[in-house]
Amino acid sequence: MKKGKAVWILSFSGILMILSFIVLGTALLKECYRLNSNYDMQKVLVSVKNQIDSQGKNSFTIDDIDRLKKELSTEDVSYTALSGLINTSVSNSNTVLTARLIGTDHTYPNFSNMALINGSFITQKQEKEEAMVAVIDEELAWDLFKSVDATGKTLDIYGKTFQVTGVLKKEGSIIGKLTDDGMPKVYIPAKVMLDMDNTAGITAMQIRTADGNTLDQNKSNVSAALGQISKDPSNYNIVDYNLKYALMRQGPLLFAFVMGIASMLILLKHVKKLTIKAYSLITEGCRTDYLSNVIKENKAELAVYLLEMMVVFIGIVFIWRGISFKPYIPPRYIPDELIDISYYRNIIKGFIQGGIRDMGYIPTQSELYVNATNMLLNLLFFLAVMPGCLLLYIGLREMKGLNIDTNKLTMIIGVGFVFSLALLVVTAYMMQLPLILDIKGILVTWVFIFLNILKTNNGKESEMKNV
Repeated sequence: MKKGKAVWILSFSGILMILSFIVLGTALLKECYRLNSNYDMQKVLVSVKNQIDSQGKNSFTIDDIDRLKKELSTEDVSYTALSGLINTSVSNSNTVLTARLIGTDHTYPNFSNMALINGSFITQKQEKEEAMVAVIDEELAWDLFKSVDATGKTLDIYGKTFQVTGVLKKEGSIIGKLTDDGMPKVYIPAKVMLDMDNTAGITAMQIRTADGNTLDQNKSNVSAALGQISKDPSNYNIVDYNLKYALMRQGPLLFAFVMGIASMLILLKHVKKLTIKAYSLITEGCRTDYLSNVIKENKAELAVYLLEMMVVFIGIVFIWRGISFKPYIPPRYIPDELIDISYYRNIIKGFIQGGIRDMGYIPTQSELYVNATNMLLNLLFFLAVMPGCLLLYIGLREMKGLNIDTNKLTMIIGVGFVFSLALLVVTAYMMQLPLILDIKGILVTWVFIFLNILKTNNGKESEMKNV
């Protein structure tokens, strides 16, 4: 009895971990898309590698941004400025608090989600007039004014009075919570910030681009434009989010692909067994009779074998249609020669050196969203591949000793499968993630589990016959 419970726990744990990557992984990708607002992942991010730039050589000016817009022939460029001061204080008549001050422009909400509780973000008119306005998050609004209804109220920054035009809602999803540094945020026009703070500089900008497919064309265009305004591209992190998203979203697709291929191999193995059975039946009969007579006498059994093989091949076609996708491999990971150890060694070395160079680098909010999503996807992938598949394999293998027929076992595992899905839907809701179910991925997962159930029970029956 104890062994039976352990087997069921192992099996259902494996199913839950495998499904978590399919269900939660898809939800995380959708949430990451939402957090990047109207332009989604159709953008290139340019940020200064070393934020601690006392001389401001790598920071941009408003004039640099204008020139870059002309070089790229686009107006869809948003930028953010940060202060070189360690702490920036904001206050009203009663309270003084430390906050993260961010200077930006009116297009920023198109690149990063800015959900407002009330009021509005910085407008184009306010930006041009260099109005003393501020948008604060709900945490700061409550700490300063004991209310989130702070639109129209005033606060002091740099010893000057700013009027609050909007209050931002705090991101409640797991990605938002992971990227929250606990520091209240205040957004003001970048031009105002640059005029008031001589340590401030524009350290990041986001540029709307078309989908560059599998090429680094967007990155090349931005790098060329930076060169035209006398900025060395090597001093900046240039990230094409089109390609970043292509890499992220193929994780669940690749996992479903592997399970689908495994399912197809199980089906092909079954076709092989049917072929051997049909061949054995014919050759055995041909020892005492003509081939035509053997086929006539066994036509019903041979027709069943043929029909079963046709059904299997149709199943293989449907599985392939469900799992096929176009994989994306960054061009920089493809050497001219396949066997080139030094090439791969240089890639690894570049990763390590890049991590050292970026120490002290402060990522933008968009980077934080994508990095947090990537981290969670990698965690779910590890759970699905390592403990998930291993626990499912052990559970199904140990079920041989439970003496449960195939139909009953399929029903029990099916109930556990549905229960796991329901549990993951509730988990996604609690994490405030969008409920997006990858039907193809879920079906491929079920086919994979179902075929392994049949394989396990057929193996058990074969062992009993041999005994």
